[in-house]
Amino acid sequence: MDPWFASHFVQAARIVCGFLAECAPLAGTRILDFGCGDGITAAGVAALGPGLVVGADINPSFRHLPQMLAANGHTAGLPPNLGFVQVGPDCRLPVADGSFDAAYSWSVFEHLPDVPAALEGLRLALRPGGHCLIQIDPLYLSPFGSHLRRLVDIPWGHLTMSAAAFVALANTARDAAGEAEKGDLLYTRNDFDGYKRHLIEQFLDLNRLTVRRLVNDVQASGLTLLRVLPVRVSGEFVPPPMLLCDYSPDDLLTSTVYLLLRR
Repeated sequence: MDPWFASHFVQAARIVCGFLAECAPLAGTRILDFGCGDGITAAGVAALGPGLVVGADINPSFRHLPQMLAANGHTAGLPPNLGFVQVGPDCRLPVADGSFDAAYSWSVFEHLPDVPAALEGLRLALRPGGHCLIQIDPLYLSPFGSHLRRLVDIPWGHLTMSAAAFVALANTARDAAGEAEKGDLLYTRNDFDGYKRHLIEQFLDLNRLTVRRLVNDVQASGLTLLRVLPVRVSGEFVPPPMLLCDYSPDDLLTSTVYLLLRR
């Protein structure tokens, strides 16, 4: 099992199910993966025993999942309790309202152009009393919130440099991907220049979401906020003094956040 696959199929899926199981037993539940990407985490969640997992994404990269499962020692084809749907930019799902008992979104909300619309899509997909986990990693103001550490390994470089200078530096990067990145579908299906181009486009489209703004959007959405768990970076990272004039230490030092919600 390659490291990229394992990090999503095993680690991410276990974290998701751990949070959701705090709210209700998972056996027989209908779970939505909102922004499923390649579908690996959805497959990992499905393997942990819920009744049904449905992955939803704008891009149908989940079509490659059967080959990825086979390449990592699993039976080719999808398990019977796993399915996928493609959604439009408005984030409305092609399912009836209240179709799911639980939902999660893993490293998705920082990429969305309309966070309130996504929250509305999640709210409508959940049955009354259903629960949802939102995870973001890394947050934009954290040391590597650019999502470009694979190209520019400079803490807070995206904040201390102009966007043009930062992108120019990213464009000079050579292929030094570690084993944990080589299983990424984006990496495996592009040459390195194409891979860099996609990563840079994603960086430029980040919505720069902070924990405070996400909490405010959740509170305005009609969803009930049950728990906020921020995760700080390790002590080796110290923000440059110039950034402390514009941003709070909490924002600069919080790399990950988990929000547990209820409809």
